[in-house]
Amino acid sequence: MKIQFPLFLLFIAWTAAAQTRNPANKAIYLEDVSWTKARELLTPDAVVVIPLGAGSKEHGPHLPLATDYLQAEGYAKEIALQRKVLIAPIVSYGFYPAFLKYPGSTSINFETATSTVVQIVRSLAAYGPKRFYIVNIGVSTTPTLVTAAKTLAEEGIVLYFSRYDRQGFVQAEQPFRTRSYSGHADELESSNLLALRPDLVDMSKAVNDSSMKGKSGGMTPVMIAGGNLNTSGINGYAALATVEKGRKGMASFAKELIREIDSVSTCALPKAVDRTALYAAYVGNYVDKSGTELVISQKDNKLYFLWNKIDTSNFFHLYQDAPDNFSSMNLNVLFIRNDAEQVTKAWCQFRGTSFWVTKSK
Repeated sequence: MKIQFPLFLLFIAWTAAAQTRNPANKAIYLEDVSWTKARELLTPDAVVVIPLGAGSKEHGPHLPLATDYLQAEGYAKEIALQRKVLIAPIVSYGFYPAFLKYPGSTSINFETATSTVVQIVRSLAAYGPKRFYIVNIGVSTTPTLVTAAKTLAEEGIVLYFSRYDRQGFVQAEQPFRTRSYSGHADELESSNLLALRPDLVDMSKAVNDSSMKGKSGGMTPVMIAGGNLNTSGINGYAALATVEKGRKGMASFAKELIREIDSVSTCALPKAVDRTALYAAYVGNYVDKSGTELVISQKDNKLYFLWNKIDTSNFFHLYQDAPDNFSSMNLNVLFIRNDAEQVTKAWCQFRGTSFWVTKSK
């Protein structure tokens, strides 16, 4: 007990310290406030920043799996000091298929990654905000964010995000690269982690690896058909990393993040697409083989459903994910058309149960 008790107190102290915010912050972290305070903060004028960084993805033998997460967290802290924005919890899962042969790496598929972002933004936008910015610590995540942004723009919501190939970020990082070739767990990422969490970095295991130069596709730690052998998991010159490069490089990158956030705060909102005529084809009564009825209706440019006489229209409506394909918190619907392009039936999933319904009127 004499040993365990002090260790327990140490753990409590460490946890409390980890959750302490900088008193100089201008931003507010949503996870720190109550729902009643959130109600005051989530206004139409608010800008919501969403950090996106993998919580578990390989970054060589010298960096932790949480490297992307820690960078997203670090940039969020810098933003919090300089801008009055709302910072949402870090999204730690995304589309990272190239690293799945390295133990500990995780990924969700493209559609799920896109949908995750869309649904998070939709949830928060329902309370008022229409401007969102994602601190995107990733490359393969970019196409999912492009897709999500297009979907949300059609609903009158701005979603913008950082991307490493945008000129402003290229210029922000360039002064701190000593080699032009880089890509993953490299000189800059390793430097960033030395600045953020040196206790998690083992530079004795950092190597310079350019085996992926000129190649595309997934890396593999062992030779397999269709893969690119990369025994280190590093793509670049990790051994050149320094704390100073990390501090200066992150400050430069954060400056560009803040410039983009400022542009989001003042940009014009997109006009929501009027789907009234399109949605008319889906409106009607549908019946499954047991006689249970699904009623589809529309109001204010939205589709609503009533299943088994349970009306959830005040809570959920159907969002269009693809042509004839809709989803809500409880129900997914794929409408089916006949040769005359008339909607005649639908395949549904309601809380995991799948069934067909036929349009009766």
